[in-house]
Amino acid sequence: MLGSLSPLEVTGLVVSLIGLVPVLTQYRDETKLFTAGYVLLVVGMVATNLETFALEPVLNVVEHAIGIGAAGVVFLAAAYVRRESVVKG
Repeated sequence: MLGSLSPLEVTGLVVSLIGLVPVLTQYRDETKLFTAGYVLLVVGMVATNLETFALEPVLNVVEHAIGIGAAGVVFLAAAYVRRESVVKG
């Protein structure tokens, strides 16, 4: 069962979980959208690895809709908010 896991996807999960530590420990109100985007990426990586074991169609939608799509929208919003705050000074 564990043999069916992709080494690349497991590595991505481990790296994203390790990266979650500084993202959460250095959280500030100004970075909440970037933090939310990163958490959504981690959710996508977890779903990627879990779909090997169960609920493949559902977790595949979670991976792509939340882990990629929603994360992209949140990062776009974060960049826009940051740009607005820099431009306005």
